[in-house]
Amino acid sequence: MGSRPAAHGPVARVLARPGPRRLALACAALAALTAVLLVVQWALVAAVVSAVFAGRSTPGDLLGALAGALAAWLARAGLLALRELLAARTSARTRHEVRSELVGKILRLGPALMAGERAGELVTTATEGVGKLDGLVARLLPGAVWAAVLPPLLAGTVLVLDPPSGALLLATGPLLVFFLWLVGSLAARSAREQWTTLGQLGAVLVDTVRVLPTLVAYGRAGRSRRWLADVGEAHRAATMRVLRTAFLSGFVLEFGAVLCTALVAVTVGVRLFSGGLELQLALLVLLLTPEFFAPLRALGADRHAALEGRPAAERVLALLDLPEPDRGTAVVRPGVPHVRLSGVTLRHEGNEVLTGVDLDLPPGSRTALVGPSGAGKSSVLRLLLGFAGPDEGTVLVDGVPLAALDPDAWRARIAHVPERPWLLPGSVLENVRLGRPGATVDEVETALARAHLLDVVRRLPQGLDTPLGEDGARLSGGERLRIALARAFVKDAAVLLLDEPTAQLDPDSEAEVLAALDALARGRTVLTVTHRAAPLALHDRVVPLEDGRMAPDPVPGPAAVR
Repeated sequence: MGSRPAAHGPVARVLARPGPRRLALACAALAALTAVLLVVQWALVAAVVSAVFAGRSTPGDLLGALAGALAAWLARAGLLALRELLAARTSARTRHEVRSELVGKILRLGPALMAGERAGELVTTATEGVGKLDGLVARLLPGAVWAAVLPPLLAGTVLVLDPPSGALLLATGPLLVFFLWLVGSLAARSAREQWTTLGQLGAVLVDTVRVLPTLVAYGRAGRSRRWLADVGEAHRAATMRVLRTAFLSGFVLEFGAVLCTALVAVTVGVRLFSGGLELQLALLVLLLTPEFFAPLRALGADRHAALEGRPAAERVLALLDLPEPDRGTAVVRPGVPHVRLSGVTLRHEGNEVLTGVDLDLPPGSRTALVGPSGAGKSSVLRLLLGFAGPDEGTVLVDGVPLAALDPDAWRARIAHVPERPWLLPGSVLENVRLGRPGATVDEVETALARAHLLDVVRRLPQGLDTPLGEDGARLSGGERLRIALARAFVKDAAVLLLDEPTAQLDPDSEAEVLAALDALARGRTVLTVTHRAAPLALHDRVVPLEDGRMAPDPVPGPAAVR
């Protein structure tokens, strides 16, 4: 599946989503109503002032007109509040949708994405980056629509009432927009640099926290502090450059708007004193002129509030546009499957990690893959999990190519115990239930007992409900592995993929876990990657693997001999 063609820029693509499109239409309608209310409000005010100044009426005689002007002002405030409410809701909904799509994309890509990305930068993008889209949807879009609709309507009104003043507005408005674009273009570069340094800061911080014990043990914590300080200083400098540009832009827009307003006021004043313009009309034109420039001035602030949203949108959309492998839809047959690798060659960054591998895993078989580190054993597991696809050859499940099967349905039939299992910061119960979310407490306790961990869990402060901390900080390496084994027990899958299942256990614990694995493996297909001799006793076949190539004839395992 190829990436989606980017026919428009990232900001345009975000704002072209259904929610922002509806918001734009609503803002256009609200801006048109606001233009009508502005004309009504200031026309009433101009009429009142001119009548009082001419001595035709007293303020008491004009209470109705004053009440009408106040009502128009209140209605304008209500329309503006409605615009802000719609913008906030649309922004929240859009960010929720984008974040859901991004997380779904990351999960669909799986380890293939993580191989080329830093976890901290992905976290920053999915949290802070998506949050930056608020500036685009809640600020820039309503402000741009307001500036596109309201000033032209007011300029057209003034053009009808007083053509010279209307012509001045039509001439100076685009000039102000040009200055806004010019200064904004300069700020965009600084905003992109700011976002890049923010992503680097998140990545360095997460990486540092993850390996902090190692850094302290080797006396490298001081250097890590300097790394963080350097990246933090780069982010601070980029942020200050963005702020300086924002202040400059604000000054330019304010100065330009004041200058243009003064120009209109001077021409109106000259014609008023020369008798070429009536007082009421002159007042109305002077009152409408600042309202013409107000949306353009506000757009400058809105545009700078959205500056960080542009590079964030680029990064988010770049992730969403990453190509995904084709997903199969074929149904996985019930029962224990027959799995076979036929002539499989797998390449990574141009290097062959597996070459012409033929491996047959009949239903109920127990196969151990042995060989030195880097021989390609874990790559075989990645192929069977669907995390990688063969460059040559095929992986067959009951005669059907694995690529044609529904990947979620296939993985539901597999229990995988990695060499270094990752634990959630939740409770013991939540971690074991990753194997089967609907498992009862009794089933979880049974799984823990079979993994020889139930007694340890019962000694914890809250038993099954004890939080394990970040990546199982409360547990030893062997206890972490047994949690992963308990997940496999509770899942009750047809295929077991075990990667060094006893690597972190002492001999006594290893014997207990192997006995439990022997019971679990009955009637299931088992593939175990191991360097240790003890697990081989459970297998009926041992397959040596070296430099990505299999030995021509597998060696019968101890189980087969028995």
